[in-house]
Formats: sequence, structure tokens, C-alpha cells
Amino acid sequence: MLQKAKRIVIKVGSQLLSGENGLNSDFIENLAKQIANVSNAGKEVVLVSSGAVLAGIKAIKLNRKPFSLQEKQALSAIGQPYLMAEYRKAFKKHGREIAQVLLTAEDLRSKERFINAKNTLDALMKFKTIPIVNENDTVSVEEIKIGDNDNLSAHVAVLFEADILIMLTVTNGLYDKDPNKHKDAKLIPVVEDPKELESFCDFKGKTTFGTGGMWTKVEAAVKASQKGIPVIIAGGREENVIERILKGERIGTLFLPAKKLKAKSYRILYLMKPKGKVFIDDGAVKAITESGKSLLSKGVKKVEGDFRKGDAVEIFDLNGKLIGKGIVRCNPDQLCSFKKAFIHRDEMVIL
Repeated sequence: MLQKAKRIVIKVGSQLLSGENGLNSDFIENLAKQIANVSNAGKEVVLVSSGAVLAGIKAIKLNRKPFSLQEKQALSAIGQPYLMAEYRKAFKKHGREIAQVLLTAEDLRSKERFINAKNTLDALMKFKTIPIVNENDTVSVEEIKIGDNDNLSAHVAVLFEADILIMLTVTNGLYDKDPNKHKDAKLIPVVEDPKELESFCDFKGKTTFGTGGMWTKVEAAVKASQKGIPVIIAGGREENVIERILKGERIGTLFLPAKKLKAKSYRILYLMKPKGKVFIDDGAVKAITESGKSLLSKGVKKVEGDFRKGDAVEIFDLNGKLIGKGIVRCNPDQLCSFKKAFIHRDEMVIL
């Protein structure tokens, strides 16, 4: 499965990119070398890279993380040219040009913009370049933020129709306990069912410069694997880690691909921010969960939130249990008179 991978997304975080006096040039050089070797072997690679805010912090010698979204946006604007300059210098040594791609959540939620972004990546592959993707922090506000580059990498893997997502981190994979706190922590080599992790994963702590922690990597791995993309979380400081993974060597933690979600279902489930809540009766719950029917307006007993036609909402039973998520086909004030499906089965994902 790994050796046959043609399209690869690689994600690196701020901790790997951090050096004593700024960006870690040696790590970036080594990363560029590995990616160039993989590209020269006929693979197509997209790199999702953190580091812009870190580079901005180092550039102005700030000794703390940003306090606000505005500070983060400013530091990202300062640091992005430094980050891309380091990457360009490193890839130039290996005969590869780079391309900068900045995305917001809105670029991924909109079907038209999603397709445009996909076409851009496809064109960049034809030019034999290495696209380097980051969230467009400078313009992102809470409404259109993806939030962290772990989840961004999963979305990019779906966008790129990748055969594998490799997430490089400062640990050697996913452990049954936090290895920084427990000496007896054991590496989990393979994850078949992510639900098995819920009882013992305690990786919600954040690193000095990063915004994620191990749990966001697990979240991202689950998202990509549900779209049929295998994911490996591995140590970025391992020698030739990318090339070894693609040769089939067992390194880190492999999330096996699950049943493949349709593109529309993935977008509804993971990219569209819910604007409201819909509470439905038992008959409607049975109809949509057991019979695969659409949700009719007569089954809706209560709505919450400020949503309109075309918005995503969460669907709950009357006990408050989350049932699914879908796109509404009318405004709340039209419910009583609406004769068609309030949420069509093709625009609804049952959890």
C-alpha cells in the first residue's frame, strides 16, 4: 500500500522547524533532500508546513507566543517570507522549485473553490514544483479558520486525492500514554478502529510554539482515513524517515484507511461549520438512521441558532444525543409550510 503510493502529503510542525536562533535550517535542508529524492522517483508531493508564526516570533525577537488572533496574523505576515525563503534555498540545492499555497476553511467548504484549489495543485504537479501549503493566517478570522495544520493536512490530503498522509512530529508516533510523562509508554504500531483510542489517549497538551498536541494529529488521521487515505504519524528526526516509510518500513503509527466517505459527506462532516441545531422526534430518528430517508419538516420539533437555507446544522434526538449533520433546504421560518425534504438524505451524514 505504501510502496504503491503515487501522491503524498507530508506535514511538518513548528517544533521540528524550530532552531535555537530561528528556523532550523539543517532540518529544512534534510526535509528538502528527502522530498526531492521522492519526487525524482516519480512521486507527487505536497508539503503542509507550519512555521510562519514561529519565524515571525524569531524575526522580531519576541519571547512569547502571540496573545491574540491579530498578533498571530501580524507575526504570520512577518514570518511567511522568512519561511518560504528557507524552503526555496533548500529545494534549489536539489533542483526543485517551490510554490506557496495559502488556504482558508472557506476555500475548502465551497465546492467551487475546493475544485479551483484542487486544479491549482494539479497544475503545480505538471510544473514539477513542490507546493508548500499553510493556512492563510493573515486574513483568517474565527469564522473561516481551520484552526491547526494537523487538520489542514487531512483536508489537503483529501483535496489532493493523496494516496498517503505522513505527519512528522517530535515523537516517534502515537503511544498509549504520553511518553513525556510515562516511561512505560508503548508505541501503537497500527490503528484499525480509532474508537479504541478514546479510553487512554491523553495528548491534549500543547507544545511551546505549536497549536495542536498529539490529539489533533489523531483527529486529523481519523478524518483522512475515513476518506480512504492511510495516515502515518512518525518522528520527523528519524534518519530518511520519508523515504523509509515509502519503501514499506514499519515506522511510527499507521492509521489504516476506513470505509471511503463521499466527497460531499466529507465536506459536510468536517469542513462546514454548523450554524444551528435541529431536534427531531423518535420517528424521524428511526427514518433517517435505519431507513436512510430524508428528514422531513414534520419530524423537526425544535431549532436553535441563526441558520439559513444552505447552512449546515447538527441533528439531535429529543434527549440531546447527536445523530448527524446536514445541509438545510429552507429557512427556519418556512418549516411549517415546507413540503419537501428539510434535509435531503444526500446532504446528510449520520454519525
